[in-house]
Amino acid sequence: MSSVLIAILMFLFLILIHEFGHFIIAKKSGIKVNEFAIGMGPRLYSKTKGETTYSLNLLPIGGYCAMEGEDDDSNDPRSFNNSPAKSRFFTILAGPLTNFIFAGIIFAIIIGNIGTSTNKVGGFLESSPAQSAGMKEDDRIVKIGQIEIKQFEEVSMALGEFYKDGKNKDQEVPISVLRDDKEIDFKIKPDFEENRPVLGVYSKLEKVGFFKSIGLGFSEVWKNIKGIVKVFGALFSGAIGFSALSGPVGVVKELGNQASQGIFNLLYFFAYISVNLGFFNLIPIPALDGSKILTSVYEMISKKPVNKKIEQRATVVGFVLLLGLILVVTIKDIVTLIL
Repeated sequence: MSSVLIAILMFLFLILIHEFGHFIIAKKSGIKVNEFAIGMGPRLYSKTKGETTYSLNLLPIGGYCAMEGEDDDSNDPRSFNNSPAKSRFFTILAGPLTNFIFAGIIFAIIIGNIGTSTNKVGGFLESSPAQSAGMKEDDRIVKIGQIEIKQFEEVSMALGEFYKDGKNKDQEVPISVLRDDKEIDFKIKPDFEENRPVLGVYSKLEKVGFFKSIGLGFSEVWKNIKGIVKVFGALFSGAIGFSALSGPVGVVKELGNQASQGIFNLLYFFAYISVNLGFFNLIPIPALDGSKILTSVYEMISKKPVNKKIEQRATVVGFVLLLGLILVVTIKDIVTLIL
């Protein structure tokens, strides 16, 4: 129960920083903000300061930064729809960007504390094919098949490439390592876990300084973004199914699982979800930030306003479809949780 509570609070915090990104740039740009809310549904608490009402709502499933004229017409000169396209662009972009920055900071904290992976072998799992073949700790993996290895995450990618589409499954993969500055070649047949080739090794971690950990933290954000793009590509191509998607229930459940695995596991997943939230909002679907970013860019380039009535209708349709998707995925998550 405590893990679920932690998960809900962390999920709400990610929404908070996303909406705060919109809020702070809107204020800096002079756009009128009517309400800044955490949660949806009935209000539990609210306080008005200046022109903005700050609210805490009952349902911990979202939040919003309600700007004057954002989704309807307004004659207020400080409304969102009457603001320059440049101001609207940066105000909307600030939400996803805040999620990416937050994730980069969390990744940097993790790397600064536990170090970063190298292409050196740090140890072996039980019944490791690599250890059985003669590989030793501190061996530096430099080549698998025809692919050079510079980072440990490239190990699984190179193995996946060698055994792609089930080819070579009965063959040993050639692996080269450096040991005492001498190159040693192995031929190893990995284990297969759900058709995924596994050598049974884990990386040796290397301590890094403060500034390098910051750089590596934001590199991790970029790696996660590229991974998400691959997943979306696989979804559209049919390589992976609808069951791979998770909604709020699935995310909260997994946050709870990670909380029981240790603080750094939890923090990593927390940052990963922040990257996902930022990326998802950049998709140019009506009702998401990406749609408003796209229309702002169009207006900056063309110097012509977008038809507001068409935009409002598209937003309503997009919002309904988005709610429908969330509902279907949530039902799937609940059924999976029960079973």
